[in-house]
Amino acid sequence: MKHKSNYLFFFLIFAICFGCQQDKELTYQGEEIAYYPKKDLSIENIKIDTLTNESFFYSGLGLWVIFNDSLTLLDKRLDSAYVFSDDLVHRSTYLGKGDGPNLLTSIILQQTVMGDYLVLLGSNYDYHLINKNWEIEKRGQLDFYHEKTPYEELLKNPKADYIGLYETLDGPLKLSHDYKGNLVFSVGIPHPDLNYLWHETYYREARILGKINPDDGKVAIQGRYSNIYNQFQFLSTLLGAPFTYLNADTYIQGYEADSILYKLSDAGEAHYTFGVAGKEMNIAYENFKAESIEEYDAVRELDRARYSYYFSLDYVKETGLLFRGYTKSNSAADGLQIYRDDTLIGDVEVPKDFRFVGYKAPYYYAEFRYRADKEEDPIRILRFELPKN
Repeated sequence: MKHKSNYLFFFLIFAICFGCQQDKELTYQGEEIAYYPKKDLSIENIKIDTLTNESFFYSGLGLWVIFNDSLTLLDKRLDSAYVFSDDLVHRSTYLGKGDGPNLLTSIILQQTVMGDYLVLLGSNYDYHLINKNWEIEKRGQLDFYHEKTPYEELLKNPKADYIGLYETLDGPLKLSHDYKGNLVFSVGIPHPDLNYLWHETYYREARILGKINPDDGKVAIQGRYSNIYNQFQFLSTLLGAPFTYLNADTYIQGYEADSILYKLSDAGEAHYTFGVAGKEMNIAYENFKAESIEEYDAVRELDRARYSYYFSLDYVKETGLLFRGYTKSNSAADGLQIYRDDTLIGDVEVPKDFRFVGYKAPYYYAEFRYRADKEEDPIRILRFELPKN
C-alpha cells in the first residue's frame, strides 16, 4: 500500500505539472482558439544611442520614418519632410503646405511605407502616395459613405456593420498596409447611440480596422475587440488596437489592455494566439463610463498615466522580428518585447516614451513620443543593435 501511495502521489504531481505546461484554450469572436505562450529569452538588454542635431529646428511636432533608405522627419504642422544622413545631418527638404502639385493641405496624422511609396494620411481623410523622387503620384479621400445607407437610418438606427458610422480613430491611430496594395488603419464610431463612451455593445460589435484600395478609397471594415474588453465592459480609455502585417495572408492583432497577441488571416479569421505579459505593469484596470466628453478627456489622461498598456506592434520583414512596446509602472522606463516566430526572445527596458520607428541595417531606430509639456528644440532619434543569437 505504501508503494501504491507513493506512485499515486508522484502521478498527481506529474499530472499537475503537466497540466500547468499545457497551452490554454481561449475564445476569440466566440470561437475556441489555441494559446501558445512561448518564451526563450536570449536578449537581456540593448544599448541605445541617441543621435542629436542641435542646429536644425522645426515646428516641434513630427514623425520619424525610414523612407528611400534615409532617416526622414515629417513635420506635422508644416507638412514638410526633412531628410537626414545616418549621422543626423540635414540633407534636403521636400513637400510643404500649399495647393501645388507636391504640396499638402492638411495636417499629417500618420504615415506608412508601402513598397516604393511613402503614404501619408491627413486630417481631412486625405491620403497621398509619394514616390522616391518625392513626387505625389496619387491622392485620394477615404470614402466611408459608398454604401449609401440613408442618413436617417445611420442617425436613428446605428448598427456596427454600417460603414458610414465610422471614422479614423482619434488618439491611438495607426496606418499600415497588407502587402496586397491596400492601406489599413484604425477606426471607431463616434455616434452617440453606439460608441465606446456609453455603450457596452460597442466592445462586442464595433469593427476596429478600416481598409482601402488607394485607387478608389472605398472603406471596408473588419476586426473586433478581444474578450477582455467584454469582461471589463468599459475600458474606454485603453481603446488602442495596434496591428502589423507579416505577409499578404497573415497579420498580428494586439490590444492596449490585452497581453495576448492574435495571429489572424487577412480576412480576420483567427489561427492561434501567443504572447507573454510584460514586466512591472499596472493592470489593475477599472470600468469607466463617462458622464460627458469633458469627464472622459480628463480621466483618459489620468488613466494613460497610471495604467500600463501595450501601445505598439511592428514587424520588421528584413530580420523576421516582431516588436511590441508597452508602458511600465516604473516612472523612468518602459518596456520593449522582441518576438521571433511567436516566441518571446527579449523583454528589455527602454526610455520612457520610447516609440519604435523601423529598421535600416544595421540599426533599429526609435523616437520619443511627442509631449507638449516636454517639447525640446534639438532633433533626436534613437538607434540600437540587437546581439546576434
